[in-house]
Amino acid sequence: MRRCVIVIAVILALVVCAGGLCEGYNSALVRRYRQALLPISVAIQQENWQEAARQTAALAQQWDREAGWVQLWIHHAETDAVSHALNGLSASLAARDTLSSWLYYGECIENFAHLHHRDAFTLKNIL
Repeated sequence: MRRCVIVIAVILALVVCAGGLCEGYNSALVRRYRQALLPISVAIQQENWQEAARQTAALAQQWDREAGWVQLWIHHAETDAVSHALNGLSASLAARDTLSSWLYYGECIENFAHLHHRDAFTLKNIL
């Protein structure tokens, strides 16, 4: 009985530590990507389509590399929504469509924020 309690306590500690690490990683990830989106916003505002497209392509490529890792603990639909928004932003920039570019830019911001909120280390998400 005592051995069982010790095993349960160790497993609980491991799960809590893993959850905390994932939450910290997600928080840093979201902050980093939202900061990376700011220069794209400036480029769209200045109608510098080539620079915005270049930065978006670099960001999408970086996201594609990290998405596989993040999908280990975040539902694929959430990461796919980010990929979809980045692809839409790229297409809008290629078409030089200001309205559509702002729409997909906002969707990128929202979808990245949603990654963190969905996986936040709260009692609601743990239960």
